[in-house]
Amino acid sequence: MNTSTRPDFWNNTTAFSWLLVGVMSCLLAAPSRAADPSAEAQEPVAVAQVTIDQSMAVDKLVQKFYPNSPIAIGVLRKVLQDANPKIITGNPQQRLKAGITLAVPDHGHVATMLLAPIAAAHAPKNSDPGPSARDTSVRKPWVRFP
Repeated sequence: MNTSTRPDFWNNTTAFSWLLVGVMSCLLAAPSRAADPSAEAQEPVAVAQVTIDQSMAVDKLVQKFYPNSPIAIGVLRKVLQDANPKIITGNPQQRLKAGITLAVPDHGHVATMLLAPIAAAHAPKNSDPGPSARDTSVRKPWVRFP
């Protein structure tokens, strides 16, 4: 008998997905830093040109282009707005007319672009882990109790 008070849909994968969405939302909500001239040039993002066949709200388009994405819809809306600054204003309820062609960035590149700064911040600074307990010369001076 299951006595847990958590809903059945809540598991480790769901928790990690929500954590990832929260972190990315916080990162995009924070003010961005000025571009560093010494920074490396970013690789170009794969962009698909999509023509809209019927009038639709921006949030509905985001859900259509990026179904089941763990990234927050506000973040994906901002990415779509940045790719189409003359067409999308950022209003989630904005409706786009049929026949408009949009540039839609690839989801993999969007995720990589968002997570690269986080991965760089948590990268190990020293690749030498130090002496290992498997090394007999390290274990030699250890005190051994009978």
